[in-house]
Amino acid sequence: MRNVIIVVTALLVVASTSVDAADTGDVIYSVLFPGWGQIRAGRYGRGALLVSAEIITLTGLMMADIQYDRAVEQYDRARAFYLNARYIGDAHYYFDTMNEKWDDAENLHTYRTILLGTAIGVWAAGVADMMWGGGGDGPPLSLDVSNGGFIVSKTFSF
Repeated sequence: MRNVIIVVTALLVVASTSVDAADTGDVIYSVLFPGWGQIRAGRYGRGALLVSAEIITLTGLMMADIQYDRAVEQYDRARAFYLNARYIGDAHYYFDTMNEKWDDAENLHTYRTILLGTAIGVWAAGVADMMWGGGGDGPPLSLDVSNGGFIVSKTFSF
């Protein structure tokens, strides 16, 4: 946890020195949650993409973590039954169950690691985009005047 605080603090210091003062607030919002700073800066497409990616990744991480905990509990339960088995058939059954739950827990641990790396990557991409990415400089509204009237439309930039 201490390392995370140090990294976030260093990132905020770099952001405040390399970005205009007007954009520093948007970078801080992007550090807090990916895509939030982009939405505040008018980069709605990028912001929606980053927010969606982070929410999907964190939801998958939460689900994999819950399934991992269940697999570990089932392994522990099968191990206890295996150690206390009195019949060879029960011992074989609980040994096979124990091995199956061990494999499930290993696979889920791999998924958790991949999803955590993806969440960190999305976060880093959001911060890097706010610090060095261009875009969003155009007007947020466009006006098209014709003979019969006019159309005001919102523009999105990626």
